[in-house]
Amino acid sequence: MSDAAGAEGDRRLRVDLDVDPTGDRGCPIVSEADEAAEVAVNAVGDECVVDVTTPEGEVRRGTGEVDADCLCHAFGRLGCVPHFRRVEDGTILVTAYVDDRAAVRGLVEELRGVVDRVRLVRLAVVEGPDATEQVTFDLSALTPKQRRGLELAVVRGYFDDDRDVRLSDLADELGISKSALSQRLRTAQAKLVTDVFDGAERPEPS
Repeated sequence: MSDAAGAEGDRRLRVDLDVDPTGDRGCPIVSEADEAAEVAVNAVGDECVVDVTTPEGEVRRGTGEVDADCLCHAFGRLGCVPHFRRVEDGTILVTAYVDDRAAVRGLVEELRGVVDRVRLVRLAVVEGPDATEQVTFDLSALTPKQRRGLELAVVRGYFDDDRDVRLSDLADELGISKSALSQRLRTAQAKLVTDVFDGAERPEPS
């Protein structure tokens, strides 16, 4: 049984996070390359070995020391298994599966203690043996510009695991700078995080 969904009737949440590791810790996931299309992590004992595959197909190996403040251990303390998807500009996209929105808040708070920045990219309900997903974001709180930027990113597949579109491509399409779009997406994601955390205080509909 996968950690995405178990027996029929099971219901979990998939949470996708952008994580910026603390620069002075030398996380091997980002120390070998600022860009990675695939990431494989093997943490055994006191050593972490990471293989990252660059967009050009080159495989690089990095090693690091495992301690209580490691990114992987932050997930483990909450019983989550991190799935590292890719790296772009030193930011890691990581997926985990949790039981409810309160667990999302706990995970983000735990990560904030060991990394520089955490941003929510996607929250989706995963139900049933086929692990079907339904995205749970409410975009009504966003400004038109934020919504347009976020919707374009979704439509173009920017948040997909196997994406082939870059932030600069989206910025060109919108006629704005890459930094302006990055800020717009970050602000939109922050508003979505607030909505998720507020929802953790309310019971789920039956």
